[in-house]
Amino acid sequence: MTNSTAVKRRLIVLFWLTVAICLLPFVLLAFLNDMAADDFLYCSLFRQSGFFGGQQLIYLNWTGRFTTSFLNATFATPGLLAHFYWLPCLLLFAGTAWATFFLVRTFYSVLPDKPRGGVGSQMAAVSCILFILLLYVQADIATGFYWFSSAIVYQSSMILFLLITAMLLKRFARAGTAPGHDALLLLLILLIEGCNEMSAVLLPFLLAAVIGGYGYIHRRIPAYLWLYLGMAILTGLILALTSGVLRVRSAMMNTHSSYLTIVAATGYQFVYVLFSVFKEPLFWLSGIAAYLAGERLSGYGKDTGWLAAFQERPLFLKGVIVLCLLIGLSLATILIGSRGSLPPRALNNLTGLFAIGLLILSVLAGIRKGGRRPVGEGLKPAPTALSVMIVLLLLASTSYRDAWKTVLSGYFRHAVLQDRARQLSHAGERHQRVVTVRSYPEAIEDKIREKFPLGLPETLHSQILEKPPLMYPYDGTAAQNLKVYCQYYGIDSIIVGGH
Repeated sequence: MTNSTAVKRRLIVLFWLTVAICLLPFVLLAFLNDMAADDFLYCSLFRQSGFFGGQQLIYLNWTGRFTTSFLNATFATPGLLAHFYWLPCLLLFAGTAWATFFLVRTFYSVLPDKPRGGVGSQMAAVSCILFILLLYVQADIATGFYWFSSAIVYQSSMILFLLITAMLLKRFARAGTAPGHDALLLLLILLIEGCNEMSAVLLPFLLAAVIGGYGYIHRRIPAYLWLYLGMAILTGLILALTSGVLRVRSAMMNTHSSYLTIVAATGYQFVYVLFSVFKEPLFWLSGIAAYLAGERLSGYGKDTGWLAAFQERPLFLKGVIVLCLLIGLSLATILIGSRGSLPPRALNNLTGLFAIGLLILSVLAGIRKGGRRPVGEGLKPAPTALSVMIVLLLLASTSYRDAWKTVLSGYFRHAVLQDRARQLSHAGERHQRVVTVRSYPEAIEDKIREKFPLGLPETLHSQILEKPPLMYPYDGTAAQNLKVYCQYYGIDSIIVGGH
């Protein structure tokens, strides 16, 4: 018994050590990023127009993202971006981790005859795996967490989607009226609609799917679900008609794109979403674990009504079809409005929700199978073998590999951009109108020689010079970005290449 307990403790330590190793490069990257593109624009805008004035200008002349515009102003107005650019990234990490744990804990709380003992540590472990999975499956991690202007728009909505999923589970578990829950869900709907266009379109489709699924299982649809759907549709219509998203932003898109081109773009982006999820070995492990967990849950509360309903109906295939329709309809709607233009970062919400949806369907499939003849009956893999498999799959990700590559090359890139930012800031303070800066290739070679005066192996040297895969590619001295870049520093122009 003592030996078994010692092995179990070592395996637990191995798991949490692996989680820390998985997250380490992603956390380090928060401190190696720099302001880019729209960050300078927003800082200048809120500096000139004020906290509320800047939000009004964005709403009327660009987009109806009132939720994320407020968050944007919160960081940009007091100068937090300029001095603590790492802060929003770490807060988004913490918010996503907390929302993930809240969802897992909520799912556990609504289970009938739930098992007791040691569930806190299990929920924490499941939450960490789910959090890492949500990180790995992002279509564009560089803009998902590390470029502020994108991350605050899309990752904040992902956090809210996790919360609304948990709150819907809580609401389903409460019989009768629940005005407090309804008010909170309506608030979450309002906030999600104000995050970005993709979430504003996706949410009504998602709520419609929930209504359809509820009616399929229980026949009678509660009035509060119709209220939620009506709130989402009404808010979306108000934003579309009163903000600049259609009047200004849509007019800037390529209006000559044919509908055939839009259909092709929709298909391409749909495949991109599926690939982002299915390429991850961790997702396949999570899917198998979810299925086996569903089989185990089928043994608890067999006489409970809602569990019996899931055992009676085959939901997996129908659910996958509905998920694919959600993704396809959301993409088609956005691409019609944007005439086929959609950056990869706009897919981050879709990939995360698609992965979570498939895992939930796997649990339901396990519940149905477990109520009949469990596949996993008698399947008890050795704890050591299971732990090793979890460790390997946590680390087996191209995103994880790219994170370490970015730490290496991003360190030198950050050093060059920090030197350039200090030079331009000092020039602006001295009211210098024209500034000469080193070219990026020359500057980074100097940084390499400074850190490694004896030289580097060619392989390592070439990797440092590669574009950091998880950093947003931006060079403020490029001609197309010169205006906003110079405006932020208070200078007129930049000459590149001088010594």
